[in-house]
Amino acid sequence: MQGEPPALSKVDPPVAVVYLNEPKRSNPLSPAVVEGLIEQFTALRDDDAVRAVVLAGAGAGFCAGADLRRMRTASPLEDRQEYDRILDLNQLLWEYEKPTIAAVHGFALGAGANLMTWCDVIVADADARIGYPEVKAGVPSATVIPTLQRLVGRRRMLELTLLGEPVSAAEAERIGLINRVAPAGTALAVATDLARRMAANDPRAMRETKKIARVTDQMTYREAMTFAKDARVIYRLGADFAVRVPQGSVPAAAGAPDGEQR
Repeated sequence: MQGEPPALSKVDPPVAVVYLNEPKRSNPLSPAVVEGLIEQFTALRDDDAVRAVVLAGAGAGFCAGADLRRMRTASPLEDRQEYDRILDLNQLLWEYEKPTIAAVHGFALGAGANLMTWCDVIVADADARIGYPEVKAGVPSATVIPTLQRLVGRRRMLELTLLGEPVSAAEAERIGLINRVAPAGTALAVATDLARRMAANDPRAMRETKKIARVTDQMTYREAMTFAKDARVIYRLGADFAVRVPQGSVPAAAGAPDGEQR
C-alpha cells in the first residue's frame, strides 16, 4: 500500500498485532520490512500496556520469503549487511520478554517460514502452505536450518529443505513445526485469543519462564535442571513475589487442613 509503512502495529491492550505490510509483493522479508519489524517490536517491548504480541501478514499471505528482487541487485557486501539486520531481528524475537504468536494465513515460505518460527507459538489456517523452497530458486537454505533443525530434527529438516516443497498446516502440526491448525480464515482470531489469555498471566513469571527456556536450550539435561531450580529460587527472592492461585482453579490438596494448598 503506497504511503503506508512496510510494517505496522495495531494496539488493543493488552495485545498488539504487528503486520508485515507489503501485500502487493506478498510481504517479502525486504530490508524495509525487516527495519519496520525491528522498530515495531522494539516499541512494543517497551510499552507496559502491551503484554503479548501477534505477528501477521497483510494481504493474501503471511510472508513469501526472501526479497529475491533485492538479492539479484545487491552486492555480496550489501547482502551480508542486510542479513546482519535479519539476524538482529532474530535475536530481538529470540530474547523477547513478552509472548509472541505468529498467525499464518495463505503462505509462509523460505525466510517467511523461518520468521514464523522465531515466535513462541504458531497458529496457521487449515489451508495455509508452509515450506522452504530456496533450492528451487538456486539458493541454499541457510539461516532456516538452525531453528528448523531444533524444531523438527535433522532428518525432517533435510527433507523439507532438500525437497523444497510446501507442506499443509496439518502436516506442519504433525511434525511439530507449528502449534495449532485453525479453521481457514481464523488464524489471526485464534492467535489473538491465545495472546489475550497469555496476557492475563503474571508478566514477570512469563518473562522468567521464557528466559529459562532460552538459556537452557543448549545445556545438558542436568545443567538445565540445576539452572531452572536456581532461577526459581532467585525469582522468589523478588520483593514483589507472591503466589497467586485463582479461586476455584485448583482443588485443595488431599488431607490439607482448611483447604491449604501444598
